[in-house]
Amino acid sequence: MILVTIYRSDLERAVACHGGLELYDAIAAMQPDTDRLRERRIKVRWSRLHRVWLATQYPGFYSWLYEQGFAPEVSLRGADLAGADLRGANLGRVDLDGAYLGGAYLDGANLRGADLGGADLGGADLGGAYLDGANLGGANLRGADLRRADLRRANLRGADLAGADLGRADLGRADLGGAYLDGANLGEWERGEDGYARKRQR
Repeated sequence: MILVTIYRSDLERAVACHGGLELYDAIAAMQPDTDRLRERRIKVRWSRLHRVWLATQYPGFYSWLYEQGFAPEVSLRGADLAGADLRGANLGRVDLDGAYLGGAYLDGANLRGADLGGADLGGADLGGAYLDGANLGGANLRGADLRRADLRRANLRGADLAGADLGRADLGRADLGGAYLDGANLGEWERGEDGYARKRQR
């Protein structure tokens, strides 16, 4: 756990959005009454839970905080997020290697370039999720809903996609080498001889 200190004046100088400043003020109001500086700065013990909550509830503001250096990146490697509601969350480039996300709601989430190698996403809702360039090598995606997902250039090598629905997903240059596809709906795509996804011949 990391202790993060953020001053309101620093956010103002960096031109934080109105919603971000409102969130800051709400958190400041929850600081201990004994903290005489609570209106000027907040202190938060930054954890995985803070990372996931902010990325889900305030995805745009979290991206800005991270890019401006106000919030540290926290690894979610091996995290148990089974059944979590992460719809629309900003988890781009996040380390979720080996994470348990079975039955999680990730529809519309930004997972661009995320490391989901070996993660358990069985039965997860990834409809319309942005997974371009993500590493899903060896991941469990059995029965997952990947309809309309962006999987361009994603690594799905060795992934278990049995019974997964990829209808209308974009699999351009996705690596399906060694992936288990029994009962999977690949829509207009198929695995080519080189292991990469290609459009079906009509």
